[in-house]
Amino acid sequence: MKKVSSVFVLVLALLLAASCTTFKLEGAQITREIPAYTSVGTFDVNVKVYEFLGSAAGTNLFNITATNMDTKIYDAIQREIQKYTGDAAVNVSIEYKASFGDLFLNGLTFSLVAPATAHLKGTIVKYNK
Repeated sequence: MKKVSSVFVLVLALLLAASCTTFKLEGAQITREIPAYTSVGTFDVNVKVYEFLGSAAGTNLFNITATNMDTKIYDAIQREIQKYTGDAAVNVSIEYKASFGDLFLNGLTFSLVAPATAHLKGTIVKYNK
């Protein structure tokens, strides 16, 4: 009985410490030429996303809400640009991950609900005119 409880505690500890990162994008430049700019601030925000019919922070083969995450991330970055009255965001880092709670909810609903968190970081700039 003691061996079973030890294994259970070990498995539980591993599950609590588990975090799955499935996507990370850093410093991508979308345009070929960026005009001279001045940094006006930085941002570091988390955006909670809920997708359906897939795995938390993982592949979603038949996910009808997969593009909803794109809009939430874009809107969060746009809010940060507006907050600093900037013109653009550069050196943007996007990390998409699921916590133990996200994975637990995903398993509990048999992959019907797929929650995750997008962690966004970057620099807001204002173009020199």
